[in-house]
Amino acid sequence: MSLHRLGVVAWFVQPLYLVAEVVTATAVRVPYSFVDDTISDLGASACTTVAYPYGDVAVCSPWHLLLNAAFVVSGALMVVGALFVRHRVAGGWVRWLWVVAGLSSVGTGLVPLDRDLDLHSLVALPALVAMPVALVASGVRLRDRVVTVVGVVSLAAAVAFVVRVSEPEFGGLFERLAFWPGYVWLGVAGLVALRSTSARPRG
Repeated sequence: MSLHRLGVVAWFVQPLYLVAEVVTATAVRVPYSFVDDTISDLGASACTTVAYPYGDVAVCSPWHLLLNAAFVVSGALMVVGALFVRHRVAGGWVRWLWVVAGLSSVGTGLVPLDRDLDLHSLVALPALVAMPVALVASGVRLRDRVVTVVGVVSLAAAVAFVVRVSEPEFGGLFERLAFWPGYVWLGVAGLVALRSTSARPRG
């Protein structure tokens, strides 16, 4: 397998992260809302309370290892795709945004929020910024209005998440609007690059 194809596959499987997140959420032992509660609550390594700016939040996620492993694996694969995909969907400086996002994701999985909330927030922040900006840049680069608009919405959601960090409502919604489109886009970008590679004449 060529490095390009390896990178393509690494991006194509990114939407599987979403499956891991949803599956992990099905096993929580405390009330959990995809709208109000953060993604990282699912990665808490113990049943405890997390001291958010707006108050203590109970967390208890028996399948936290699945989510944290998904953060690490998807982040590492995100970097692999960014470095090795040779297609205009990953061209120019956009690829380095995905590298930043991937490394940030790895760090997020390695430092659960209940162990060190400040460090967890610090390592997770680059992905929150890089993924939406990468989407906007990809849309502009490809002259794709749909991708550009989705990227703008994703970026607005990231800003809203940060601005409303001291509010208990809608944190999960804004965070997912910031992150989820990026995982879906990487899957689409991987598919586009894979088809392009398959269509090339051999010889």
